[in-house]
Amino acid sequence: MASTILKILMTLFVVQALIKFYVFFFVRYDTRRKQLDKSYGAKTTATKYFDNIILVVLASLITLLFISHNMEYLSFITGLYIGATLIQVYFHRFSDPVPDDKAPKPPISPIKLMSYGIQASPKKPWKELLFLTAIFLWGLYMLLSKGFGLF
Repeated sequence: MASTILKILMTLFVVQALIKFYVFFFVRYDTRRKQLDKSYGAKTTATKYFDNIILVVLASLITLLFISHNMEYLSFITGLYIGATLIQVYFHRFSDPVPDDKAPKPPISPIKLMSYGIQASPKKPWKELLFLTAIFLWGLYMLLSKGFGLF
């Protein structure tokens, strides 16, 4: 049962991740900027509650993985290291200053500035995004084929 729940949840999360990449490349900057301005408003964070909720979700996913007896330690550690390092390199691509016309309004926090910088130039980490997309597409294929036996 835990394995089935985990497969369903991971399929949904992988589809969500692939949609995010689509948004970065095909939704116009003006549209993304309006949503960003709406999310932040006059605050320094837009994810205060989400961050706490997602930690519970992540703990639940790991719990389901342990309960399902499908965790292979070397694969898990390798995936964790690759994912964390990819995100680190992704953020390193945004080392250029954010142009004044694309910068957030005060108050400005490091995460707010980074969010606006990413929306201003989402294609900077194209190699990392391509790598993540390939991994997620493979993962989705594996979930649908081996996980659910659809093809």
